[in-house]
Amino acid sequence: MASVLNRLGRFQPFLLILLVLPAARSPGQTAPQETREWKRFPAIVQIETPAELYALGDVHGDYDRMVELLAGTHLIAPNPATPEAVRWTGGNGVLVCTGDMIDKYNQGLRVIALLRALEPLATQAGGRLIITMGNHEAEFLADSGGDKKGAEFETELEAAGISPGEVAAGKDSGGIGAWLRNLPVAAKVGDWFFCHAGNTGGLSTAQLESQIETQVKEHGFDCPILSDSNSLLEARMHPRPWWDWNGRAPAIVDQQPSETKKAADDQGGARLRSHIEALGAHHLVFGHQPGKIKFSDGSVREAGAMYEKFDGLVFLIDTGMSRGVASGRGALLRISNGSAHGAAAVYADGTTATLVP
Repeated sequence: MASVLNRLGRFQPFLLILLVLPAARSPGQTAPQETREWKRFPAIVQIETPAELYALGDVHGDYDRMVELLAGTHLIAPNPATPEAVRWTGGNGVLVCTGDMIDKYNQGLRVIALLRALEPLATQAGGRLIITMGNHEAEFLADSGGDKKGAEFETELEAAGISPGEVAAGKDSGGIGAWLRNLPVAAKVGDWFFCHAGNTGGLSTAQLESQIETQVKEHGFDCPILSDSNSLLEARMHPRPWWDWNGRAPAIVDQQPSETKKAADDQGGARLRSHIEALGAHHLVFGHQPGKIKFSDGSVREAGAMYEKFDGLVFLIDTGMSRGVASGRGALLRISNGSAHGAAAVYADGTTATLVP
């Protein structure tokens, strides 16, 4: 034995290095558990309905257009000198942003800086700013800052001398990553439910919150409930709206006769309604899709338009406002719950378009 140890003596430095190196994760092994104070930073924010409620869809890195829109709708003071100098003028109103603040355009860091500064100011004034996570934020965090969808944001970070990997891990000194990692995934404001892509899978709010917590803890932000193709953050409206699908197969196809398509459309609407009722809500608001959508009943949502369907049951609010998308005119959804009920699209120049009287 002694002779063996003597022969290994010259390799001792290398053996010590091997002993202190972390073991490689084998294929199929789960990712390290996500640590988050879920009571302080819940998966789903829940508050009562205010008199004035606003929703903003995908900003996608366009700070200038976001500021113009928020100022034009009197939620912030015009022309802040810097993102940090923003002032909340929305009183006790509530603004919900449904994710995808980053990518596609080159002002994502400024968008985040303004929203981070605005959160406490809204609260101090008796209002609230709620920012939920979009698929672009989740994918950036899941892939340690190396996701293709996060390419523009990664370029921004590197140009600012900030490590994308440290941000994705929540370890950057500016706190950007920690803020992103603690974002809620959805918000329930009274009987209005907000999230990025809309598909809650027929779960109740409590079930959805529990599953988000469990899956993020076990798998990080690449968990199925956030990253699957028909998930809360990824569900698509093409070739048909996600509520028209039975599992992985579309319930409606163009070749079907009109009466069959109408029946399937009715089934899709009923499925959507049952999902919303399971949440304890009456309305669903989501972004994610700025393009043209043709519904089987013949109605059409044009690209870049804010749109409601099924008499105010669901609202599509991604208007493609970013110059990196350039499919539409920016707008906020304004929901009035006071003496004048209704929902309208509100534009930066102050004009409105009634969606539900």
